[in-house]
Amino acid sequence: MMSRIFLLAALISFKVLAVEVPEYKAKYQFDSEEISITGIREFTKNENGYELKFKASNLVASMYFSSLFDIEDNQIKSSKYNIKIRPKFLKRDQRVNFDYKTSVVSSVGRNEWQNNFQLSKATVDPLNAQIMIRGNIKNGINSFSLNLLNMRNGYIEKYDYAVTDRIKCSFNESEYNCITLERIREGSSRKTTYFIAEELGFMFIKITDENDNGKSTLELKEILSFG
Repeated sequence: MMSRIFLLAALISFKVLAVEVPEYKAKYQFDSEEISITGIREFTKNENGYELKFKASNLVASMYFSSLFDIEDNQIKSSKYNIKIRPKFLKRDQRVNFDYKTSVVSSVGRNEWQNNFQLSKATVDPLNAQIMIRGNIKNGINSFSLNLLNMRNGYIEKYDYAVTDRIKCSFNESEYNCITLERIREGSSRKTTYFIAEELGFMFIKITDENDNGKSTLELKEILSFG
């Protein structure tokens, strides 16, 4: 379940000005065979950089994901990635830190590891990868790759993205022009599809994730603020 949430909850792509993606706050619902939960996703900018966070809860559990990062020379610079899962006995809290002085990324909590990373290779986490995706699509880039940090082991893995179609999507009793984008990784059976609405600042209307263990969906329910 956690791998699905990391994924839903990502070269040429790093030439995009991510700051062009507007701030927003929206309600999303996540559904899988194991859990159904609704939460708030919010993207903001402050004096310390950028933050993208997702907070959700239901009657038995709550979850919080936060990505802190900056933009330097038109490249994303990941800083911290935090996960908090309740009830606490699940032991799924995790804190990831990027140290640019030592070129070391480390994790404590549920998954503990420490790895070196290349300063010359921009690395994204499961949340700020989605800012890069929106920025690329907004700038008309139909095929690109991202270097995504694996939260389980700290390895940096390359994922390929490609626009596959343009369709009509329904949201809040209105119809929008949507771009469908697929994410794949060589040697993996996992397939992730993003449905991105042009008229809504290239927000995700829906994200589906399919693999050998089943299918999960993250779907936009309400836009609380935009821009």
